[in-house]
Amino acid sequence: MQNSACQPRGIDPLLTEHWPHRARIVLRNTLSIVLLVQTLTGLDGLDTRTLLGTLGLLVVAVGGAVTFTHRRQGDLVDHIAMILVIAAGAGLHVFTGHGQVFIAGYSAVFVSMYWYGLPWGLVPAGLGVVAVGLATAYVGRHDPIGGLGQAAGAVGLGAAMAYRRRVLRENYRNRELSHELRDSREAEQRNALAAERARLARELHDVLAHTLSSLSLHLESTRMLALSRNVESEVMERIDRAVSLARTGLEEARSAVGTLRDDALPGPTRLPQLVDDFGRDSGVAASFVETGTPRPLGPEARVALFRAAQEALTNVAKHAAARTVTVTVEWLDAEVVLRVDDDGRGSAGPASDGGNGLRGMRERAELAGGRLTAGPGVAGYRVELRLPITTVDT
Repeated sequence: MQNSACQPRGIDPLLTEHWPHRARIVLRNTLSIVLLVQTLTGLDGLDTRTLLGTLGLLVVAVGGAVTFTHRRQGDLVDHIAMILVIAAGAGLHVFTGHGQVFIAGYSAVFVSMYWYGLPWGLVPAGLGVVAVGLATAYVGRHDPIGGLGQAAGAVGLGAAMAYRRRVLRENYRNRELSHELRDSREAEQRNALAAERARLARELHDVLAHTLSSLSLHLESTRMLALSRNVESEVMERIDRAVSLARTGLEEARSAVGTLRDDALPGPTRLPQLVDDFGRDSGVAASFVETGTPRPLGPEARVALFRAAQEALTNVAKHAAARTVTVTVEWLDAEVVLRVDDDGRGSAGPASDGGNGLRGMRERAELAGGRLTAGPGVAGYRVELRLPITTVDT
């Protein structure tokens, strides 16, 4: 919410919103044209005195209209301009008898009570009420009752505008309070989420990372013991593979802890290394293809893209019995597409039965605003993830 001390006195931002610059120009031009037409059509003759006096009053009226329709917003110039407009309208009405005082007087009442309210707009509004009342009562024909009626009508307009101003101001305050409440709730939710992520990171570090670290140490000692006893090469290969998997699991656990703490979120830039590691560890011929121009993704989208590729490759190693696998990232105008294609057993594999891995990939995709499909591909099985590309705040 903007600081009210920075706003011109008597003016609220919401009132400015309801009268944009274009509307103020239309009001200014309309008022000026009406005054001009009424003045010119009301002249009985063009003697020098009448013409100069009328044109002088017309200049004051138009100048005042320009000032208060553009609104200097709280300056004394506004109030003086409105008073001059009322005086000019009354003078023109005396000269021509064509109702300029009503145009000027009612306009001043409207502007004073709507834009400035009480007490700042009371003087010009009061003068507008007096002007229309006196003009009706004593200009042209003697009609005191009609003058009281016109004055009462002007008072009613002023009261209506003051009430409208009050309603708009209350609506503006309620809207700002609603925005503050929403921002407060969002901040509270973010804090709660951060606290929960920190708790999960601690649990993951204390349990899983510690266990994997101990497992890696035991496997290393087993490997050294096997080397000292000259065990068969096939057994050594199995032990080396187990050591490699334990190290990879420990690295992934540490990466997961960092992700929960927002330290380093995995993303598309890590996919080439992921594919290379998969090919080296699994023996499957793996290739990575990227097309289009890479663009920044939000945290959820980056993680969803990386984890989907990781889980799909894990399923290939476990279930597909594939010889080759291709990971493709295609950057389009509005979305990024990830495809993992293998030449394995296709839909017969457990990856297609809606297991936890596939379910987790779909949940991540939905949280990031995308969608994931899995099914038979050209030669085997395909996992495809589509994520929207949205603007990322820097």
